Amino acid sequence: MGRKLPLAGIMVLSLLLIQCVGCSKQSASYASLLKYNDDEYIGKGIERPEAFAETDLTLAGTIQKKVEPDQYPDTNLASNELPEGTEIYIVDDDKLVALLENRRFKVFERME
Repeated sequence: MGRKLPLAGIMVLSLLLIQCVGCSKQSASYASLLKYNDDEYIGKGIERPEAFAETDLTLAGTIQKKVEPDQYPDTNLASNELPEGTEIYIVDDDKLVALLENRRFKVFERME
């Protein structure tokens, strides 16, 4: 009986150590970013099309380059989230939206 207790304790301790090691592995990634005309924009959320129904959206272009999530977009119309070909629209001087596959818009605001 005395041998089972230490063995059970070692197993519990081993499981805790494995869990702690797994938790310490964090992947570095930036927030959802988009570069357009030398300005950086950060993703702020998803909106339904109705949110922009009365807004005159102007096509800015399409994503030309998708970089890894842990990279910073460094060229015009590059993103670390949006796939190549995603349409980008201008809402105003400080806001862009990306048309997603589900017909919703991802909102991006210019970073200062």
